[in-house]
Amino acid sequence: MNKIVVSDTTAITHLAKIGALDLLQKLYLEVLIPDAVFSELSQVKKTQPGALYVLNSKWIKVVKIKNQMVVNKLTKHLDLGESEAIALSIELQSDVLIIDEVAGRNIAKKFGRNTIGMVGVLLEAKKKGYISSVRPYLDKLRVTGFRLGEDIYQLALKLSRESQVK
Repeated sequence: MNKIVVSDTTAITHLAKIGALDLLQKLYLEVLIPDAVFSELSQVKKTQPGALYVLNSKWIKVVKIKNQMVVNKLTKHLDLGESEAIALSIELQSDVLIIDEVAGRNIAKKFGRNTIGMVGVLLEAKKKGYISSVRPYLDKLRVTGFRLGEDIYQLALKLSRESQVK
């Protein structure tokens, strides 16, 4: 059974930065993104990693939001990409919403959305055997500027049953 998966920009850009965008395809087969996320990925002056891949990808699909009223309400608290990702998740009744920002996750959960973040994606990839260890991915993410506190880093290592010895 294919799951309906919607993603915000963060997972796509950071997985692209570390050369691991294919994990999303392996885990979910198809990922849907709203127009605002695509726009964030392909900004004219500072093209984000993954933008060309998304343009040419058959498994990442751009979907137009129908209910702009929800987006307008959400943009009072979140950026446009997060707002549209949550709105699309609501519209499609997605099985999973990939979003990392705490404020966005909290709002999405209020709407009954099942959320997963970057660390959760990596843990799921290890559980399914697509990667052997989360540590190298976490370390690479930190280098890209992905905000990953020591507490979450250590929790991820514990959940993945990897040694906490550095």
